Amino acid sequence: MNPLKRFPRVNNAWMDLKHRANHWRKRRDREVREGVRVTDPRNVLVVVVDCLRADHVSGFGHDRETTPTLDRFAEDAAAFSNAKAPSPWTFPAVPSLLSGRYPHEHGGRFESGPRNLSSEQFPQRPRADVPMLPDLLEAAGYDTAMLTAIPMAEKATGDRFHHVSVKYTDAAERVSAARDWLSGRDRWFCYLHLGDPHAPLDIPERHRETFDVPATDDLEDWRFRETTEGEEFDAYRDARLRAYDAAIRGADDALEPLLADLPDDTVVAVCGDHGEAFWEHPELERRLNDDPRGYYATDHGHSTLEEVARVPLWVRAPGVETGRSTRPVSLVDVAPTILSALGADVPDDPGDSDDPGDSDDPGDSDDPGGRDVPDDFTGRALGESPSARPLLCEETAYGYNQRAVWHRDEKAISVPETGETLAFALDDYLEADPLDSVPDHLEDALASFGAGVSGGEQMAVDGDTRDRLEELGYLE
Repeated sequence: MNPLKRFPRVNNAWMDLKHRANHWRKRRDREVREGVRVTDPRNVLVVVVDCLRADHVSGFGHDRETTPTLDRFAEDAAAFSNAKAPSPWTFPAVPSLLSGRYPHEHGGRFESGPRNLSSEQFPQRPRADVPMLPDLLEAAGYDTAMLTAIPMAEKATGDRFHHVSVKYTDAAERVSAARDWLSGRDRWFCYLHLGDPHAPLDIPERHRETFDVPATDDLEDWRFRETTEGEEFDAYRDARLRAYDAAIRGADDALEPLLADLPDDTVVAVCGDHGEAFWEHPELERRLNDDPRGYYATDHGHSTLEEVARVPLWVRAPGVETGRSTRPVSLVDVAPTILSALGADVPDDPGDSDDPGDSDDPGDSDDPGGRDVPDDFTGRALGESPSARPLLCEETAYGYNQRAVWHRDEKAISVPETGETLAFALDDYLEADPLDSVPDHLEDALASFGAGVSGGEQMAVDGDTRDRLEELGYLE
């Protein structure tokens, strides 16, 4: 037992110091990439609000005012209400966001299955030869920093940044730390990861009243994870959703001074790394997976259904048309969009091929799987047209792996280890009942992604980080 836990501020400072020391050891022999040039050297801010669902954004129609700051920011940005997370949990999703590659392309995933993160079966880290935004921008002369409240983000990609700060604090502190780091810097890339909507929720007291959050037991975490029976369930679910909205509002409030103070030419991307389930599909989840914890239809990491896989995305960058769109895009589009906005010239490594997902050759790792968002909208206004290319979400953390693909307003979820594949129409936010059969174009889309590459070394976890991962619900 860590005695400093009784003193949260002191414990956080101690933990941050330990993370920084470990970070220095990881980076001291690191080779900086060469030959990267940017012709339009703007500063870059990427903000991730963990567990943020698109349908809980007030600017996208949610009935509670959860995101007034981001709603105002959207007036000068492209606002995508139908972005797909490349993975339903943080560890594989963040490397995808930063590299423009799906998990099977960057290697940050489990080596085999079924998987059970809760019993400390940890995944492999992304391959060192897969370039990410902090690597490329460091080579172009940028200062880079990751400031996060969620350790999984740092475990996956922290060694790619000059500076890392990991504190298990609310958004106000993390944003303040980011503003302190930005102060006086000329050319920078800042990655900021807020954890307020991730269980255990950070619920600002002022917003308990804003959203009429009742005093209910275990509201910051979860109840009714194995069953939804009992007369108390409906009341608890309503209270838990109100608490989640209050936590989102707290993160949104904290972002207001940061976004207000940014120069107008700063390239900015804001998104959720994945969503959160609130009892939408308990029976469907049981059909698709055998979760070793017995948890279904709450939280994230064990499903690729829309409640977990659909997230909001805002992008402000040169060449990206402002306005709101429901057209499907992916978080793997963020990195190539940022590089395009900077006019980045990234030389290819020898041995590159056109299909990085189908090979174990480490030379296949420089051609990003994502697409520059302006290219995805060439010749058309932001609108509702279906994506012409398949999009992917993969790499669950509990039970059998799942792969979801979207193509032509339909979706398929495949469970490779059991051989089950279900297809769905997507007329509204969530999946309807499964279709009678899987359309050929979805079968082809699933097959097109290939098996992928092996990852790097296994994620290592010290005792203090293990305690925090247990508090966040990853471990038991």
